[in-house]
Amino acid sequence: MQIRPARNDDQESLAHLLEEHEHHYGNPVPHGAGAPAASFLISPPHGGPVCLVAEQDGRLLGFAILNPYFPGPNLSHGLFLKELYVAAHARSDGVGERLIEGIRELARERGVSRVIWTTGEHNDGAQRFYDRLGMRREKKVYYVMDP
Repeated sequence: MQIRPARNDDQESLAHLLEEHEHHYGNPVPHGAGAPAASFLISPPHGGPVCLVAEQDGRLLGFAILNPYFPGPNLSHGLFLKELYVAAHARSDGVGERLIEGIRELARERGVSRVIWTTGEHNDGAQRFYDRLGMRREKKVYYVMDP
């Protein structure tokens, strides 16, 4: 299995995974809705998101979408893990762990101080996954503004 940045030839598969992700969280998106998002992730603006994909035998099994942020501790740079998703058929096969390893490697390459993320309060599966990997929990209050 290879963890790498998304590239042009991933567009169709990535679009499908993005749609699957939305359906997984109960967001009804029509077939084809993932294409513009995949295009954006493959060719983001300077300073925009980074999309890592997990590929095995020419097939995408999952993705991680990270956004740079500033400031982190001591005015350092950081990454915010917006989404980590593994295709339903590939869960429990080590894909999530490999994506986390890829994120850690990307963070080291970029010299960022930390990677942060959230998960739903009732997303027990994700919380067990992150706890099993030894990730540190912090008590925070999460706010959302709908403009």
